[in-house]
Amino acid sequence: MQTYSNDANVNIPDAGSAVTSSIVVSGRSGNAPTNAQVAVNIVHTYRGDLVVDLVAPDGSSYRLKNSSGSDSADNVVATYTVNLSTEALNGTWKLKVQDVYSGDTGYINSWSVTF
Repeated sequence: MQTYSNDANVNIPDAGSAVTSSIVVSGRSGNAPTNAQVAVNIVHTYRGDLVVDLVAPDGSSYRLKNSSGSDSADNVVATYTVNLSTEALNGTWKLKVQDVYSGDTGYINSWSVTF
């Protein structure tokens, strides 16, 4: 298992378009495992506003977190286990985040994928 990460901040517009943060994986062979780990650190004042997806190099999308009008806590700091066994390891992986409600802002602080 190897961990790939991106620590560059990406601002998330309030009730705006989705933003992405990319990680390029190269030099690996085969497919990702059934138990890939996606660690997410998003700073946001109302995490229920956020929809978070992992986008594989072939464009397939894996929902990590749905929005929730009742989740008023700050920040998304979590590790998600995702079955990526149909996905090739090599390519550009993206964390896609969208703020679907108005009134709060934040940014992707960092994220990583381990496989």
